[in-house]
Order: sequence, then structure tokens, then C-alpha cells
Amino acid sequence: MCIIVSKSIDGSKILAKNRDRAYKPSLEIVHTLIDGVEVAYLRDTITDWSEGMNEYGVGLVNTALMVGYDENEKKIVKKGGKPSKDGKKIRKALSQKTIRETINSAITFDGGIKGHTFIATPTKTVCIETTSKHNPKYELHNDELIVRTNHGHLHAGAGYSEGPDYLSSKIRKLSAEKAVGKVESIDKVLPSMRKQYYKRDSNLNMRRDTEKMFTSSQLLLDLTNKVLKLTYRPNNIEEFVGIKNELPKGYTPKIKIIVTKTIE
Repeated sequence: MCIIVSKSIDGSKILAKNRDRAYKPSLEIVHTLIDGVEVAYLRDTITDWSEGMNEYGVGLVNTALMVGYDENEKKIVKKGGKPSKDGKKIRKALSQKTIRETINSAITFDGGIKGHTFIATPTKTVCIETTSKHNPKYELHNDELIVRTNHGHLHAGAGYSEGPDYLSSKIRKLSAEKAVGKVESIDKVLPSMRKQYYKRDSNLNMRRDTEKMFTSSQLLLDLTNKVLKLTYRPNNIEEFVGIKNELPKGYTPKIKIIVTKTIE
């Protein structure tokens, strides 16, 4: 259960995400070349989930519509099951040089990436919505604010469609639109997505602190200036392994990485 955002702000196009987990993830940032393309991405070392950007200013974030698996993924992996293939799919998509190639990879490689996926460049954002039961549908946006949570937007019945979790998804989307819509500085985007408009343990908050689910980290991708920023909550992750620099010796990186902690 996560929130993803796309917005043009401060002269930049950004993608942002609140990552909610039912377990404490182990996180690392990998800075490497994939098929000759510089890529920086956040990776959950437990499940192999990955999200990030490349040297061409193409970024990708995703939020689940197959929420049952998403909530229980660590248990599945710990019991001997294989991690989802989505990490591999996302890294493959990020190794492409154009947004068109990235979109094609995201929907075709190894069955495609499911859920709400934002793929963006400094000038445009493409929203893709697909599940194992729904074929991909697309929306093209330019500068406007876009928010997705865990219910269908283009596919009726996708993701949460009724009950408390559906209400949570709808309220969190509206809250993020309200909060992020007001900010005029990139530095204020992630703090705005940590606001709690309800009681601390309410399922309706953007920043989750419930028995079932909690916000473990936030990711911001400045695609115009090629900056990846990770903010994590130390009490809500197992560990931050660090930044794994796999770039060749003497290589001058095009992507800047910033890591911060927050107790909020």
C-alpha cells in the first residue's frame, strides 16, 4: 500500500513515493551500468524490489494493485518462495535510453510490470495501469500533479474496490493531492507526504503507522537535475545497507544520490 506522485515543481519534473510495508525492509541504493546505461535505484534486499532512474532522466515508480501479494511478500520469500520478478523487470526498463523503449520494456519484458506505474522524463509522465486480469491502459500527462494509490483509476475493480482498505486508498490519494499540490519547493515534497491528518494509527494517513502497515521509506527522483533522494525511517527498516557503487573506475557519474533519515 503505497502512494506515488508526479509533479512539475521548482523548474523540475519529479517522481515521489511513500513505500508502505507490512515488514521491516532491508534497503540499499545501487549505482551501476546496465547494458551501458547509468542507473541508480533503490533495492529491497529481502524481496529484490527496485525503483529509480537512469542517466537519460527516465524514472520509474510503482504502487501495487495486487495488494494481497504485496502485503505478504516477505512471508512468501522467507518460506522458500521466490521473490517477485518485478525488481528484474524494473531494472530492465531503466536500462533503456528513451521513454518509449522504457514503456515497451515495462509492459512486455517477462510478462510486464503490474500495478500503477509512472514512467517519466523531464517533460512528460506516462501512467500505466495493469494487473494479471487487466491489460495495460495508458494516460499521458505533462506538468500537472498526478497521484495514484491502490485502487483502479482506468480499470474499475482493480486493486482495492470496497471496504476499509478501499476507503484508505481513496483518502490517501486525496490527501496527497491536497498536500503536494500546495508545495512550491522540491525539498518540501517528501515532508508534505508525511503529514498525518488523522490519528497516528489511522489507516487513512499518508504516513502509515498501523499494526498492519507502516511507511518505511520515501523516494524522490528529480529527473531534470538527475538526483535520487532516499529518506528512510530508521525504526521502520531492518537496516540501510548503504550505497553500492558498481560504476567503473574513473567513470564520472551523471546521477547524484542523497540519503537522509527522518523520525517523522
